[in-house]
Amino acid sequence: MSEICKLSCVIAVLILFMGTANAQSKSVGCTFCFAGTGITYEYDMGNGSFAELQLRAETSSMFIYDRPLPGLSASFTWNMIFASMESRNGNKINLFAGPGLAAGAVEDMKAARGLFFGLKGRIGGECEFQRKVNISICLSPVIGAHFRKREGMMTMLPYRFGLLNSIMPEVGVKYAF
Repeated sequence: MSEICKLSCVIAVLILFMGTANAQSKSVGCTFCFAGTGITYEYDMGNGSFAELQLRAETSSMFIYDRPLPGLSASFTWNMIFASMESRNGNKINLFAGPGLAAGAVEDMKAARGLFFGLKGRIGGECEFQRKVNISICLSPVIGAHFRKREGMMTMLPYRFGLLNSIMPEVGVKYAF
């Protein structure tokens, strides 16, 4: 079984597990940026925090090095809301930040496809509209290691696209339920 299939199975189990809790609000949607396009699931943890699970097609190497296929990554972040404003008509803006983990099968700068694991940070803002639509913008740096097989040996290098992609904002559109 390939690494991508294993990673997809783990993500599916986590989404099903998080979807079974029905007391808190949830949202599901898509994120878009130069680094990739993804599917995201947010779960309100209460007390001004929320968890986010994201499965993303990593497209950086397609644009920069003209590769034919994107990589695949998954991440989990636990975000704390540190500022919130509400308008008279019920729309709300939340500013948030939080730590997390990321893993995937991707190509790194001038390196062949391999696995990466790392710590992920997330900082941004989200606008919650009365019509159950949320729009967000955030930065998500990843500091980690990229493992690849080279000349029959496993090598480990820093995951350079993780920091390069962090300077490009990620825009998300989600439906809250």
